[in-house]
Amino acid sequence: MRYKNDAALWQAARATMSQNQRVRLEALHFKQQAETLTPEKQAEEQALLELYRETILVRAQAAILLKQRGYNILDLNQFTPLE
Repeated sequence: MRYKNDAALWQAARATMSQNQRVRLEALHFKQQAETLTPEKQAEEQALLELYRETILVRAQAAILLKQRGYNILDLNQFTPLE
């Protein structure tokens, strides 16, 4: 990621899961609170959680690199996800 240009870093800093993925993860989370998930649904939830963690990590790494390049990253509105 270090070798990406500034525009690519800004895009990475705004990356997000799709709306469908977020809705599905939330639904599985609430279902898990109420009952035991089937192994298939547990695997799906784990895959979505891994995607969420990776997305957050990419966003954080991009923000760090942008800061190192002299950008002011204090305005969180700059990081509004692109969909």
